[in-house]
Amino acid sequence: MKFYSHFLVYHIPFLHFLTNQLLSLHCKYYYTMKQILSLLLLLTVITSCNEYNKLVKSEDYELKKTKGIEYYNAKDYIKSVTLLESVIPFYKLSMEGEKIYYYFCMGNYNLKDYYLASYYFRRFISQYPSSKYTEECQFLSAMCSVHNSPEYALDQTETFNALDQLQVFADMYPDSKKMDTCNLIMDNLHAKLELKDFESSKLYHQTENYKAAVVAFENIIVKYPTSKYKQEILYLSVLSSYELAINSIQRKKLERLNNTLKSYRKFVAEYPNSDEISELTGIKNKTEAAINEFNK
Repeated sequence: MKFYSHFLVYHIPFLHFLTNQLLSLHCKYYYTMKQILSLLLLLTVITSCNEYNKLVKSEDYELKKTKGIEYYNAKDYIKSVTLLESVIPFYKLSMEGEKIYYYFCMGNYNLKDYYLASYYFRRFISQYPSSKYTEECQFLSAMCSVHNSPEYALDQTETFNALDQLQVFADMYPDSKKMDTCNLIMDNLHAKLELKDFESSKLYHQTENYKAAVVAFENIIVKYPTSKYKQEILYLSVLSSYELAINSIQRKKLERLNNTLKSYRKFVAEYPNSDEISELTGIKNKTEAAINEFNK
């Protein structure tokens, strides 16, 4: 009764205003039914908001739990998370606590608050290790890091976190139906890291830091022996090696010229029909001439 009295006291003037507006609209033939429905909708929204606010302040935890799950099913995740968070402590040790916490975790995930969702998923796994939801929560916790993984040019800490968590999931649930998806996501994350390493190596070459470029190209080939960028890596490695050699001090020049020839031979062995062969052959000829000059 108190709620309805409170509602009437504060909203009778507004209801009176709406009634007058509706009567006025009814009398004025040029107003459309759409405008009338809009006013009715406004009244419904205000009433609904008052009911929700009353529910938030309520100590009826059973009702809050029920409405929290209803809001979740209706995809109103903000209201769902707000209500469920307030009742979790009261159901923690009950049979329903597990289900409530699961909905709460999923609500945060669906709100795309991935840092917070990941935290709650990990807490769920810790509190309910034998739950039927544990496998899903383990996977979605990893997916939070996947979603947080930025484009390749940025810091890749979250990408490494995602790979670590996906590997943990794969080790824990090798027969999971999610394994194909898990492997595909891991392949995509590895491809992102490979691209970052490749672009970083290219940057050394582009900025004429040829010594660093040579080392970076060698490392990336060791790290990704079947890289889709391998041909370009080996090509740029020859160019960087040559530029490093001809600009070296005298006592290091011969060794680096010979390294340029090794890089050239490696490229030719891998890609004998490449369009770059002609250009690299010219570099090879200049390298051999420099060696002959050096040995005079």
